[in-house]
Amino acid sequence: MGNRFGLKDFIVIVLLLAVGISLWLNMFQEDRRFRDTRAIADRVQSLESLQSQTQTGLERLQGSLDAVQRQLNDVGNRLESGVKAVAAFPHGGSPGSAPGPGPQSGAPADRDESWARPGGVPVVWSGGFKLESDPRGQDGFAEGGEFIQIFEAQPPILTPYRYADTYGRYVNDEIVESLGRYNPRTLKLEGVLAEAWQMDPEGRWLRVLIQRRARFSDGEPVKAEDVVWTHNEFLYNAEIQADRFRSVYNAMAEVKPVPGFGGKVVDITFKEPRFDNLQQAFGMPIVPKHFYSKFSAAQINQSTGLTMGSGPFRMAKLDPQDQWKPPEDLVLVRNEQYWGPRPALDRVRFKVINDTLARFTAFRNRVGDMARPSSQQFDSVRNDAEFNKRFQPAMWYNMQGGWAFVAWQCGPRNGKLTPFSDKRVRLAMTHLIDRERLIRDVDKDLARIATGPFNSETPQADPSIKAWPYDLAVSRRLLDEAGWKDRNGDGVLENDKGERFSFQLTYASGNPATEQRVTYIKDQCAKVGIACVLEPIDWSVTQSRLDKRDFDAITFAWSSSAPESDPTQLWAISSIDGTGDNFVQWRNEQADALIKEGRKTIDFDARMKVWHRLHRVIHEDQPYTPIMELPWLRLINRRIHNFQPHKSGMEMHEFFIPRGMQASP
Repeated sequence: MGNRFGLKDFIVIVLLLAVGISLWLNMFQEDRRFRDTRAIADRVQSLESLQSQTQTGLERLQGSLDAVQRQLNDVGNRLESGVKAVAAFPHGGSPGSAPGPGPQSGAPADRDESWARPGGVPVVWSGGFKLESDPRGQDGFAEGGEFIQIFEAQPPILTPYRYADTYGRYVNDEIVESLGRYNPRTLKLEGVLAEAWQMDPEGRWLRVLIQRRARFSDGEPVKAEDVVWTHNEFLYNAEIQADRFRSVYNAMAEVKPVPGFGGKVVDITFKEPRFDNLQQAFGMPIVPKHFYSKFSAAQINQSTGLTMGSGPFRMAKLDPQDQWKPPEDLVLVRNEQYWGPRPALDRVRFKVINDTLARFTAFRNRVGDMARPSSQQFDSVRNDAEFNKRFQPAMWYNMQGGWAFVAWQCGPRNGKLTPFSDKRVRLAMTHLIDRERLIRDVDKDLARIATGPFNSETPQADPSIKAWPYDLAVSRRLLDEAGWKDRNGDGVLENDKGERFSFQLTYASGNPATEQRVTYIKDQCAKVGIACVLEPIDWSVTQSRLDKRDFDAITFAWSSSAPESDPTQLWAISSIDGTGDNFVQWRNEQADALIKEGRKTIDFDARMKVWHRLHRVIHEDQPYTPIMELPWLRLINRRIHNFQPHKSGMEMHEFFIPRGMQASP
């Protein structure tokens, strides 16, 4: 029987074909859907990857931008280097002469000098403000960390032009900048906020172009109006208690802005040609008008930490309602708006430990990174190998080293003259102090005898002047000539009115070396019939006692902020007024005339001769008994790198702490 293909078979085949085609179409669609889904997934993954890469790139870009921002300020300085200096204010040119412009540069051809005065007076361009010892590029360099310094006394005030001690100046130097500074290595005057300037050859005027990149710590630009306001409305506001600074910055007759030029040009006119006109103008700290003009004179006088400027650091706390007050730790943070070389340190903290032994112990226990030891402490560790593995003892003489003294009240105290109003008595007091013994026994030969107010390292001091010798016989004779005799046989001298020779010797407590010195002086006084009563006080109240002239005799130390100091602040009769720093009320017409003559003497060699004559007048009159010239003694934790003992002192914004050592001292 044959096979026959019937309708039923055809229908079955058609159905099978339909099912197959349907299955194939479905598989094709699923495959296409799978490919589309896979493509979408791949695109999503790609987008996620791109987003991740973009985020990473942005983070890297931000890091790069931060790095670029940190380096921008240095670039300008590098571009300006290598051009020969142009003299702007001749001063004699001899070695050690009064500082003139330091490493500066003549203007390159592309520098715009349209702001300068016509008439041919040369423009001096800043050689670029830079660090003398730049930490970048040194082994182990890293940014970050907190540097802790231990102060030996409590600064009561840090507000600019209101502080009165070396601690206040030290802190202000990191926050508030001036037009110029002394180069740490050469001690030549160089521009900081002054980008360029013209100085009248006769010393009568100065025109300054303010650094165009300079910003205060709140980001506001430093302008000529800030310089004008600082001088006219802050420093010379009679209601603000800034007498001591007015006695220093008193050479300028007029300070005014020059219209145009972006508000960046200022004119300064001087009262008369003087050797230190440029020094004074460049040394005046510049404060922001927009910040301080909000406060009354009374608010400024009552402030303790109202400190703002354009320097490498700023106050961590600058809320007028919650400003720094003693005895809080003082904290500075890096000024991220700083236009100059960026500090490596994030923060700087100042702690106060008054007691010398407690301070030394705290330092050894790594409470801080730097401290000033007593001479005995320094002597005990300078050759200690184990100590030197962890810490570095440093000793060097610099322009801020200072000198220790006993100051005798030459004028009245509470309306009555002290015995020290008589020159013969002051000389007698000097003769009864064996300064060589004090330096040997108390200061371990880590000092040298002082002869007067001028650093013996400078040409301002007369090298022919020798210290008055220790001689009790001479002391007794001078006291007898002044009318002080033991009239009743009780062992104490009396004057012709029967008043006993008794006085208070005031000193800041907490320093064993000072305690030893004053105790020695008390014992020496007893040998010649003088009753010396020791009066220890806290350093924080010392300035108040000086301002009130409320002491018979007082001992501490002065330090300088310039290679050649202006004697007006301490010795001029005008500095007796108000709260000026002639707090011993020494009136000497000859000295006053020499101060005025020296300030007007432009020629360096001639001026040094005037200062030598002044040195001799002070030496012969002895309003102070100079005890010793002091080197800087410092102990430094070796985690602090790039510590440099400069001629100017030290530059804290050169320090850095290597990574891995930043957690704590």
